[in-house]
Amino acid sequence: MKDDKPIQPLAYSPEQAAKQLSVGRSMVFEMMKAGELTYSKFGQRTLVHADSIREALETRTVNKGQRG
Repeated sequence: MKDDKPIQPLAYSPEQAAKQLSVGRSMVFEMMKAGELTYSKFGQRTLVHADSIREALETRTVNKGQRG
C-alpha cells in the first residue's frame, strides 16, 4: 500500500526558514545566534531545524490585548 502523505522537511536552509517565518534572512541568523533557532552544519551547509521554527513562533506569540 502506497503512502501518499507529503514528506514534511526536518530542516530548512536559512533562506527557506526566513520564508517560513515571513522575516528576512538576517533575522534568521540573529535568531540562530540568540539560540532561538536550532541548526545543524553539514560542511558549508546550514540547516535550521523545522521544530525550532514552530517553537519560535509559539515563544514569540503575543496574546490578544498585549503589545510585543
